[in-house]
Amino acid sequence: MIPLTPVDPSGLPPLHTRTDFAVYLNDLHRRSGLSLAQLEAAGRRLAGNGKVLRALPAVMVSDVLSGQRPVKKDLLQSLLVVFGVPMAERTQVLIAWQRINASVGQGPADARRVDEVSLRELGVHPAIFLYGVQDELPVYVPRDFDDELRDAIARGAESGCFVLLLGGSSWGKTRSLAEAVKDVVPEWWLVQPAGTREIHDLLAARTERTVVWLDDLDRYFGANPALLKEHVVTLVRTFGLIVVGTLWPTAYFAIKDQPVTGGDGRAAVRLVDFAHLIKVPESFSVDERRRAAEAAITDSRLKTALAMPRVGVTQVLAAAPDLVLCWEQAPEPYSRAMISVAADARRLGVQSPLPADMLVLAMADYLTPKQRSVPVEAWLERALKYATRSLHGEICALDPVSGDQPGQVAGYLVADYLVQHIAGLWRTVCPPESLWMALLDHVRDADDLRRLAGTAFARMRYQYAERAFRRLHEAGDRGATGQLIALLRRQGALGEAIATADAWLADDPADERRRALHTGLIKLRAWAEQLRSRADEDTHAKELLVELLTDGGQAHALRLRVEADDVVAVEDLAEVLADRGCVDELRDLANRGNSFAEDRLDDLLGSLGREEELKERMRAGHSVAGFHLDRLLERRAGVTPHDLDDLRRRTVANDKDATAELITALFDAGDGEGLLAEVNAGTDEASERYLALLTADPAVDSAEVHRIRQFGLPAGPPGADR
Repeated sequence: MIPLTPVDPSGLPPLHTRTDFAVYLNDLHRRSGLSLAQLEAAGRRLAGNGKVLRALPAVMVSDVLSGQRPVKKDLLQSLLVVFGVPMAERTQVLIAWQRINASVGQGPADARRVDEVSLRELGVHPAIFLYGVQDELPVYVPRDFDDELRDAIARGAESGCFVLLLGGSSWGKTRSLAEAVKDVVPEWWLVQPAGTREIHDLLAARTERTVVWLDDLDRYFGANPALLKEHVVTLVRTFGLIVVGTLWPTAYFAIKDQPVTGGDGRAAVRLVDFAHLIKVPESFSVDERRRAAEAAITDSRLKTALAMPRVGVTQVLAAAPDLVLCWEQAPEPYSRAMISVAADARRLGVQSPLPADMLVLAMADYLTPKQRSVPVEAWLERALKYATRSLHGEICALDPVSGDQPGQVAGYLVADYLVQHIAGLWRTVCPPESLWMALLDHVRDADDLRRLAGTAFARMRYQYAERAFRRLHEAGDRGATGQLIALLRRQGALGEAIATADAWLADDPADERRRALHTGLIKLRAWAEQLRSRADEDTHAKELLVELLTDGGQAHALRLRVEADDVVAVEDLAEVLADRGCVDELRDLANRGNSFAEDRLDDLLGSLGREEELKERMRAGHSVAGFHLDRLLERRAGVTPHDLDDLRRRTVANDKDATAELITALFDAGDGEGLLAEVNAGTDEASERYLALLTADPAVDSAEVHRIRQFGLPAGPPGADR
């Protein structure tokens, strides 16, 4: 035991500034005779006694004593206890601290001081419950990236910053961010915007010394009004605010995979690229485990977590293993189906709480016919009770969200870790129709609907995307109106598409984008009528009609330019045909003697594994064919089933490069089933590569390929074994 030497101060000196506090605490430290190591050891005992006191890390105490950082209230309380300051003097010191820290100006609407907001309010997961442990959360274990994080926030206190922590569920990112903000700028204001509207309000009402807390940043993407890089730049560089957020790797790489041109997705790319990105590892490093072991001497929850080496420390603290068991070993199918539905809804982009009646509707295809025949009232209450039961303290698979009235439940949110776990298991399984329909008919939040539309389109489930776009269009969403018109055109409903475009243009006749869309549709209808008149008797005309509708006339316009001897159009058309797997037409184009078209043909033949045809082209004098033949043979020798499995594992781990490599490898291997699985996962580029492979395969019915290209794929299969 280290003796806590009482100090008998001769009298409380004036404490008017933070510098005064540093001088006062230094004097107490000098007279106490305690080293920084002894202070840290004493602090661990204080924090472990269940009191409202905190540990005294040597680095933090050193910074406070040197005046490099302001002293937080709980750290000050701990120091006063360790230094043996009498209770009467402690009271006077705390009053002086409160007076100094109260003079930080008026914060924005609904703001609170950083040091007054609890960790739980900032989104930190509740920790596992162990008998005899009174503290709500375990002792914080310093992470290897903490210095970088705190330095970034400290610089932000001078000139603003945007810091983004990247990590999976229950990896500790929110706790680390919260501890850093509370440690560096405890006296600043903090706002937690519920949506982008509140962020725009901050822009309109200039504020200062404020932390903008954007936990789960992806929920602000695709929202209306939009959150753009320019908005955050203004908050940071003009107002000098500290903007902080967290993001899952899956969301980050989905954003980074957006096409290079235009759209809301590209705006999200620009926003995350502006951030100071700090990566949070899934598991503790050797040094972090050593620090955790030291803290575990006085924290039994950390000791429990360290005893499970196959699971990360932070995941055990968030009860991750028990959450998985709760789902996998549910005693009856209704509880498991209910949790599965909630996790799949999050996978599709719905972040709002799901009411019980919506869960019931969505569960139908997760149950067998016999299970569905049992009356809902016979199992609903029991299933909800199981899914919402506490596993360790406040942790549960489905968390009830309160409604407007006491005792009212607005809906249920699934545990983040379960979303991550189930999404990993079912990544390549498209959710069934009962879930899509329940969400599309009953979700009220416009941002949820936008995300639903996007995930449906990426999975080629156009019937669901159309339903979401219709609801958004009816609610006045301008972006959704344009997407609805494009989808109606794709499916051949040109009359409705033009009527919708007419009404849209009438609302704002000066909008050039709307006028151009309307003019393009009128021109497209004329072309389509010419082809439709021949489609019943001419298979080629029917194929061209489908192409015209699905690409909006892109290829048709290029062919007209090719016929007018436009050399650039030849190359553009060759690129389009190669991307779509149109071997025969690309071959005809290459036979005209265009070297670029010849190269794209040989590249496509190599990707499709057509070795003999490449050899024939070599013998005919096409030297580039030899290069692509060599590449084909190298790929056959180099890509093994083990390699594909490794690429899939890395894709699940959100490796962007591996995802692109996987799609290419599946296409080159002619693996239609593998590409279809990636379409079901919503993987970028998978749908186009899947369609190109079907188009290039002479054994596949071309009518079926055109149907899929135009109308998409059916819903995911029902099945209680999900």
